[in-house]
Amino acid sequence: MLAIAAPANAHNELVSANPSADAVLQDFPTEISLKFSEDLLLVGNENPNTVEVKNGAGEIVSGAVVVNGATISAPLTIVGNDQFTVSYRVASKDGHVVEGTYSFSVGSPMVISAPVEVAEDGPNLLVRLVELLVIGGLGFVAFISLRKVRSSIG
Repeated sequence: MLAIAAPANAHNELVSANPSADAVLQDFPTEISLKFSEDLLLVGNENPNTVEVKNGAGEIVSGAVVVNGATISAPLTIVGNDQFTVSYRVASKDGHVVEGTYSFSVGSPMVISAPVEVAEDGPNLLVRLVELLVIGGLGFVAFISLRKVRSSIG
């Protein structure tokens, strides 16, 4: 009996991503770009492929998707430090669908968090003013008393 080896059916897979999975970036990325092992399917003017990036609050921060051969990309509007989730669903030219998710984070030093000083409200300001007057008054009384003691001694 002769056995004929059937060709292996290799399916499309994610080859590289920018930003990559689990990356911690210092700069705000302006684009998400995913490269696959096979060209992606386009049907006329229709694009069945998607990539979506969401911030930690679940808001979409990615724009319109562009497919170029085996690469899918989209612009990003990331303006703050956060963790982001990438979700993709792509179809290769043979119709095989690949989907997945991963995350990356941005910890840019450009976002500076400074301690916020709370403005004093009316009652606190009044209390501070009274304290200042009392301390000043006590200091004045101590000064006068000390002066009287010195003048009676000398």
